[in-house]
Amino acid sequence: MEGIERLEAEVLEMNNCNISAIFEYLKTREELYEYFNNEEKHINQMYKYICDKAQKQKIGNVAMISDRMVYLWAITYFCKSNEELGIKEEHKVMPPSTKEVIEKIEKKQTKKEKIAAEDKQKDNQVTLF
Repeated sequence: MEGIERLEAEVLEMNNCNISAIFEYLKTREELYEYFNNEEKHINQMYKYICDKAQKQKIGNVAMISDRMVYLWAITYFCKSNEELGIKEEHKVMPPSTKEVIEKIEKKQTKKEKIAAEDKQKDNQVTLF
């Protein structure tokens, strides 16, 4: 999949009108197309980069950023390497395998059974009620 198509798929997946507007602008800049092929660049990282930059501009709880500045940050994101921008690679946590989940459930069940058996042994007194 070509870079622009890959990024466009990410935009559609995120389903965010702000991201769509930024990417629509970026698509008009043909000089950026070669940068879109960089596999280390992703739309969600671009958006996080822009949000982090805006966060630094806020006064109190408000940040007013012009569209031009947002577009400039987006262009900067694609033109510079992640290392230059200070973006660290996010390590995705892999979900546990089915085998691990089953083992965990079985351990919990055996623990509950042991506790129930111990309670039963302690409570051998017959009630008259």
